[in-house]
Amino acid sequence: MGTFDGYDIARSGIHAYSASMQTAAHNLANIGTKGYSKQVVNVTAQTRNISSIKVQGSGVFASDIERQHSDYYDTKYEASNSTYNKYSTSSYYLTELERYIYAADETEGGLTTSFDNLCKTLSATIADGGNMTRRQEILTYAETFTEFIQDSANNLKSLQAEANIEIKNAVEQVNALAEKIATVTGQINKLESYGNTANDLRDQRAVLLDELSDFCHIDVVEKPPADGVGGNQFLVYVNGGILVDTIQTNKLIYTETEIMKGQNDIKGLYNVTRENGTPFDQYSTALGGKLQALFEIRDGNNTEALKGTAESLMENSDGKLVLKINNASINDIRKLSIPQEKGEINIISSTYTYESFSVEPEDDGTFTYSFVLNANTTLEEARGLRSAVDRGATVSIGQDVDFKGIPYYMAQLNEFTRTYAQRFNDIHKEGFDASGKSGIDVFNATIPTTGENFTFADKSGEVPAAFDSMPAGSADGTYKGSYYYMTALNVCITKEVADDPTKLAFNQMANSGESESLNLQRLSALKDDSKMFLRGAPDAFLQAMTTDVAVDARKMITLETSQKNIRDAVDIRRQSISGTDEDEETQDLVTYQNLLFNQYKVLSVMNEVLDKLINGTAV
Repeated sequence: MGTFDGYDIARSGIHAYSASMQTAAHNLANIGTKGYSKQVVNVTAQTRNISSIKVQGSGVFASDIERQHSDYYDTKYEASNSTYNKYSTSSYYLTELERYIYAADETEGGLTTSFDNLCKTLSATIADGGNMTRRQEILTYAETFTEFIQDSANNLKSLQAEANIEIKNAVEQVNALAEKIATVTGQINKLESYGNTANDLRDQRAVLLDELSDFCHIDVVEKPPADGVGGNQFLVYVNGGILVDTIQTNKLIYTETEIMKGQNDIKGLYNVTRENGTPFDQYSTALGGKLQALFEIRDGNNTEALKGTAESLMENSDGKLVLKINNASINDIRKLSIPQEKGEINIISSTYTYESFSVEPEDDGTFTYSFVLNANTTLEEARGLRSAVDRGATVSIGQDVDFKGIPYYMAQLNEFTRTYAQRFNDIHKEGFDASGKSGIDVFNATIPTTGENFTFADKSGEVPAAFDSMPAGSADGTYKGSYYYMTALNVCITKEVADDPTKLAFNQMANSGESESLNLQRLSALKDDSKMFLRGAPDAFLQAMTTDVAVDARKMITLETSQKNIRDAVDIRRQSISGTDEDEETQDLVTYQNLLFNQYKVLSVMNEVLDKLINGTAV
């Protein structure tokens, strides 16, 4: 053993425990830092060979500063956080849906109460059908009822617009986080290429990944370089595609489109694609996070998109291609809520846009639809479409989204409005008003461009006449058409009836006077018509619709709470590994201080020994 080896031993201890004390101080300073992981200095006994059979201790060696962290719990946390945010977003929007559909305020109770009030007034007037005050009261309740329907539909559109904007904002935040992750990864690789460990930068990247998991499910892979040269490859996958590749990003791109997914949809829906052109399925159940919930709420139709079989493809008189489909899944105009124009046709793996469509009823009660394709459909696209038609491929108008979102409840409101209005109008037109004239439509729809009303010709229980999606005015200045043109957004009371209560056709015979009210009895009885809807009578339909959204909202709230508990439990486990404790770090600081003082004592003792040896003995 060398004369001065004691100095080397003390020096190694000073270096090791100085590093440990500074690391403890660093931990203590970062107790409040989000995502910070406890760091420890790894120390080992240092030895050296004296001879082939003897090993001499030479102090302590601080090999590196290690970050106490678990990639396993990071992955678990990110997955549970993504699921929690999906449920949290869904529960918010479904709760809003429930509020809009069921209750406008505490006193009125919304659509259901408004309908009940109308039905009660009709029943109460039977004994005094000729009373003008009672007739005016009926019209007032009928107008209130249509206003509640319109308010509900407009609120749903506003909610859809909110979800649409949130999709845009979410994509922007995903891209911003992707850029930050790529930047930090470049810094990590640069620092670690010199043999250091970028503990603090890795913590920063872990926080960014946690934030990214709010918006979508992520898969993270870190690969060492194949030849051992250079930095690690760091990959972040979203929805089956790469979002971050080390220092490069493949951003998500949102595009405002003119394509409509439903008849009552807002304009300017955002579609999301990838910057490099690879597919991005925005309705994939693997997407996760807020984005999945937002797409489901905005576009969810409970997989009730119109579907059929491609029958033929031909040119019309304007030289435009017309795709005809049969074996349709919807053969009732009152249930049809596809866009009037700028709708989307999906066939095999291709998508086309139509300008308008028409419906032709067949003898067996089924519908044949004809879609006029967009004028800019290319010849190559047409060839692919002809091939699909020749094979009798399945056609879908829009996409099936397995969630009861805003389009689903819009379609439900449309179906209720059209069905009840049609049945009411049909019976009303079979009666006679106070002047002995035949009744006219009571429930109607407003034409946006003119403010005028339609004249509806359909009869309940019969296949409606063929119609085009774009209504054309008649020679007499009126608009005649199917109940497809009536939606929850434009339903109203016919202006002529609203202005004159005597137009209410409550009598069954033209010459029976004003007080017969036999037709009014039939109108009142509609509330109990259990065959009007598959779900039963009108009030049963409304109750079932409000129950659906209420049950779904409660389910999402329960799942949100449960998933939050799971996420928090995972985070607690993660913190048990990586978290810092003030008392523990303070104790460590004192411990390393004492250990450091011990090394100074070793130096002092060695000084005294060598001083005595050299100066005292003159050796």
